[in-house]
Amino acid sequence: MPETIPTIYSTLFLTILLFLGLISFLRGSIRDRTVDALFAVDKLTDDRLLMQVRDYFRQRAYRVVEIDPARDVATLIGQVQPSLFLAIFMSVLAAIGFVCLGLVLGILIPDLENLWLWLICLAPIAGVFYWRGTPRERQVSLQLLPDAKLKVRAHKDEITELQRSLNLEKLED
Repeated sequence: MPETIPTIYSTLFLTILLFLGLISFLRGSIRDRTVDALFAVDKLTDDRLLMQVRDYFRQRAYRVVEIDPARDVATLIGQVQPSLFLAIFMSVLAAIGFVCLGLVLGILIPDLENLWLWLICLAPIAGVFYWRGTPRERQVSLQLLPDAKLKVRAHKDEITELQRSLNLEKLED
């Protein structure tokens, strides 16, 4: 048994590191991911593109809240629902993490051998943390630049979906 003590402690150390990684992943799931993107705009299709962009954001339940004609900037706001799949996925990951931590602690401290059963009850907290922490209101800023470019400031996933839906050519910043 004395030869296995270092193995158990190293396993505990690695389990704690993995658990800290899980916590970091949970915190990262609610972080704001607003980025800027530049798209090439053909001079001949300026108006048609702007109508397509407007229709795209209307379909995604965004509404115009401000238009600044001096800078050619339109600001839109939309309500975004958190992902049920991601909330369940976070809870499952937390359950696995708690089981691993409980099993290692149960081996290390025999009086705590069934601790993992009780720790599983804490797993849904991860899903609730994600569900309540996800920003509900997202803002999109559209600016038509004079050199045939469209500048979009929005959530990273929203920009990717806009580019895919409208087949836009993204320019490097």
